[in-house]
Amino acid sequence: MKQKLILFIGILSLSIFIYAFSSNDEVTNDSFVIVELYTSQGCSSCPRADRVLEQIAEEYKNKNVIPLGYHVDYWDRLGWKDTFSKQEFSLRQYAYSQRFGNSTVYTPQMIVNGVSEFNGGDKSKAFSAINRNLKTKVPIKLNGTIKERPNKLSIDYMLSNIVFDRYTVNAVLVKNKEKVSIKKGENSNKEIVYHSIVIDLKTINASQNGTVILKKPKDYNNENYTVVLFIQENNFGPISSATKLGHS
Repeated sequence: MKQKLILFIGILSLSIFIYAFSSNDEVTNDSFVIVELYTSQGCSSCPRADRVLEQIAEEYKNKNVIPLGYHVDYWDRLGWKDTFSKQEFSLRQYAYSQRFGNSTVYTPQMIVNGVSEFNGGDKSKAFSAINRNLKTKVPIKLNGTIKERPNKLSIDYMLSNIVFDRYTVNAVLVKNKEKVSIKKGENSNKEIVYHSIVIDLKTINASQNGTVILKKPKDYNNENYTVVLFIQENNFGPISSATKLGHS
């Protein structure tokens, strides 16, 4: 009888373990992470964070983890103009700063799913935040397709399980990588390969379905560019769903 009881307990424990593992796996497969890095070619502290972003792209390439490198423009006046910088990326970071209650902005700053921020060079914090968010199930369903036109990319999307007036739809054009020779500034005479570079970003109010237009670069191709859609609560709140898109 004792042996049968031990066997029963063993089988029960194994069943619980298998159920727990399956549940975690199911949640992981239905989750996403958006990792935003605010960086600059003119910032000497940024190359380490740029490498972390590259490592995230490689480590999580089979997961729905989407790294986005936003190059801000407020470093441009200090000796070197970042070849990817845009004022709108700086303004996005300023808006986050207000929401987080910070008195200023800094580079390199990493923001995960719009809810946590830290120094982008801290790989341990980055991977910890990503793994934590991968355990969160996504309630909002997001689908989209790309239609390529002569000078633009037309992004059609559909949403469900969402209160539309609380959210924005964001379409992002990402260049997968590019080598840059920096001639001046804090990183003078360095060659850096940047990854997951945000080239264009468009934001519109959410609706059940719609279209977002992105500018199409002259060197656009399916191999070196990625289009991303994500849903974010108004006023730069939490990011609630995200996906990479393929061409229709």
